[in-house]
Amino acid sequence: MAPLPEGEFLLPLFPLPNIVFFPHTRLPLHVFEPRYRQMVKDVIEADQRFGIVLLRPGWEPDYFGAPPVFECGTVGTVEQAVPLEDGRFNIVVRGDVRFRIVDEVSRVPYRTARVVAQPEVERDSSKAYAQREWLADLSRQYLKYLPDQTAVPEIETVSLDALANALIMSLNLDVEEKQKLLELSDVIARAEEVGNELTSRIESLRFLAPYRKAGDPTHN
Repeated sequence: MAPLPEGEFLLPLFPLPNIVFFPHTRLPLHVFEPRYRQMVKDVIEADQRFGIVLLRPGWEPDYFGAPPVFECGTVGTVEQAVPLEDGRFNIVVRGDVRFRIVDEVSRVPYRTARVVAQPEVERDSSKAYAQREWLADLSRQYLKYLPDQTAVPEIETVSLDALANALIMSLNLDVEEKQKLLELSDVIARAEEVGNELTSRIESLRFLAPYRKAGDPTHN
């Protein structure tokens, strides 16, 4: 896989209404619209990359046109692509790096923009390590309260940015809140936000745990 160009480069866009995609995560997608079927075909034949961006609120009336999108998104690389008989695709995309839209250059047959890559910043390695350990511990605590949840070994080995981003992708947060987190360049600041969210949820689950057990007939 060729490295991303330095400076501005052209990138096909795949706007979504309810998903914020993060680097170091993976996303399965079912591609059914004709324009995006064509996009998948084109990127597979090229460098396998396209950009996933979030549509701004109020996109509904112009969905099949080119409604406004947030400027910050994530470059995705197609890792798996399964073409279906009717022309649709099932794909798995790996998140590589954030990007910022400079301007759109085409909307036919799909949207294409000039963009610049915006790598995430980790300024303090010792603080990042401490933050990763804190976030991993919170993740293990949180998982204990989820029904039928098995252990996730990756928690012990992934980097701080991968762990924070995966947690944000998995948590039930408002998409605009996730977008704000994506736009944070500082990995430690983003991890702080998601760690505070997990802490709040763990406290609520801990408070409710005795009442849930009281209502469970297996505990009578």
